[in-house]
Amino acid sequence: MSKLFFLILILGTTLFAQSPKSLVHKYQKRAALKNAQWSVFAKYVESENIVIDHNSSFSLTPASGLKLFTTATALDVLGSDFRFSTRLYLNGTIESGVLKGDLLIIGGGDPTLGSSQVKGSLPLDSLMMSWTEAISQKGIKQITGNIVSFTGLYDEQSVPGYWYWIDLGNYYGAGSNSLNISDNLYHVFFKPAKNVGNGAKVLRTEPEIPDLTFNNNMKTGKKGSGDNGYIYCAPGQFRATLRGTIPAGVKEFSIKGSIPDPALFAAQELKRSLQKVKVNVDGEAKVSRKEFNFDKSRVLHTTWSPPLKDIVYIVNKRSNNLYSEAIGKMAGLNVFNYGSNENSVKAISSFFERNNIDDEMSLYDVCGLSPTNTISTKMMTELLVTMSKHEEFDAFYNSMGVAGDADDIGHFKNFGVGTKIEKNARIKSGTITRVKSHSGYLQDRKGRLIAFSMIANNYKGSVRNINNMHKKILIALAKLN
Repeated sequence: MSKLFFLILILGTTLFAQSPKSLVHKYQKRAALKNAQWSVFAKYVESENIVIDHNSSFSLTPASGLKLFTTATALDVLGSDFRFSTRLYLNGTIESGVLKGDLLIIGGGDPTLGSSQVKGSLPLDSLMMSWTEAISQKGIKQITGNIVSFTGLYDEQSVPGYWYWIDLGNYYGAGSNSLNISDNLYHVFFKPAKNVGNGAKVLRTEPEIPDLTFNNNMKTGKKGSGDNGYIYCAPGQFRATLRGTIPAGVKEFSIKGSIPDPALFAAQELKRSLQKVKVNVDGEAKVSRKEFNFDKSRVLHTTWSPPLKDIVYIVNKRSNNLYSEAIGKMAGLNVFNYGSNENSVKAISSFFERNNIDDEMSLYDVCGLSPTNTISTKMMTELLVTMSKHEEFDAFYNSMGVAGDADDIGHFKNFGVGTKIEKNARIKSGTITRVKSHSGYLQDRKGRLIAFSMIANNYKGSVRNINNMHKKILIALAKLN
C-alpha cells in the first residue's frame, strides 16, 4: 500500500509541476495543431530571461492582437492626454441673425464623436443638441449656405485595401475618416418570418440614414440561432445587400452596419437638428475637401474627445477596429505630416525602429482585421517588454482585458477563474477565421512580471481547444517560482 501511495504522490506532483515548456511540447503534438503554425514566446520583463521560445520567429497573422502595436505607438507618439478636436466654423458673416455663407464641421479624426461607448463623449442626440445650442447662442436664425463637413485632414481612403468584402458593410468594418460620427455604425431592424427559411422583413434603421436602400436576401433562421446576418456595402455607396439569417421567435432583431458616408451623415444630422429648433438652412448637407482660408476667430465651437488613454482602453478591452484605425492615422499624421492608412503602418515601424525592436513585419492595417498581416511572437513580446519600461505603461497595461474579472468590460470575465491567472493576467486576444492569438502580461508566484505572446494559425477544430491550451500555458507561467 505504501508503494502505491508513493507512486500516486509522484505522479500527482509531476502533473502539478508541469512546466510551461513541457506543456508546449505536449500541445504541439495535438491534432488541433498538427498541421497548424503555432508560436509561443515568453520572457521576464526585468531580467529579460526567456521562459518559452517555440517557433518565436515564425511570421503569423495576429488578428486583433495587432492592436497592441497600434495602441503602444499612439501612446508613445501622442501621449495619453491627447484629445481629438472637431470644430464648428463660420465660413461667412453674420448679419441680423443670418449667417451669409456656410457652416462647416471641420473633422479632426475623432472616432468617439457622437459615441456612447467612451466616458466623456456625448452620444449623437446630445452632441447635436450641444451644436445647435452653440449656433443659437450666436444669434443665428438662418443659414443661407450649406452645412459642409470638411474632410481634408486625411486622405480619401477610409478603409485599408486588404480588408475582405464580407467585412466592409458591417460595423466592425467601418473605415476611419477625417470626420467620424456615432461610431460610424447604424442598426438595421428585421421582423423574422414565422417559418424557418423564409425571408425576414426590413423594418427600419436606427439612426435613419438618408438614401440608404437594401437588396434584402436575409432569411429567418432557427430560434436562438443568433446573428448570422451580413451587410455587403462599399464605403460611399448607398445600396447595400443583406444576406444570412436572423433568429426566429423574436418580435424584431437588429444587426449592425457601417454608415456609408459618416461625414455626410454628420452634416445631414446637424441640418435636421437645426431645423427642429427653427434655424432655417437654405442650402444642402455636403462634404468637401476643398481648402479654405482658416481664420481661428471664426471657430464657433470645439468638441473635444476624451483623452487618448480612455480611447486606448476601449481599443484593447473591446477590440474596437474603428478606434484602432483612427488613433493609428493620427499617429501617422503626427509622425509624417500626412494621415493615411500607409502612414499608420509606417508610424508603427518607426516606433519599433526607435526602440530597437525587430520590425520584420508585414502590416496592411493597424487593427488586425486584415488576414494578410504577419508578425512574430518574439516581436510582440519585445514590444511588451519595451512598454513595461515606458512612461505610458499604466495606460497601456490597464487597457488590456483582465482574466477572470467579472467586473471588467473586456472579453475574459470567465477566463482562468479559480486559477493563478484570475485577476492577474492582462490579455489582448485576436480572432479571425482559423487565427487565434493571446498576448499580454502576468505575474509569477514571486510577483515578477512576464510578457507573453501565443499565436495559432490554420489550426483544426474549435477555437475553444486553442483557448484552453493557451490558458493552461498561462497558468503554468503564473505558477513559476
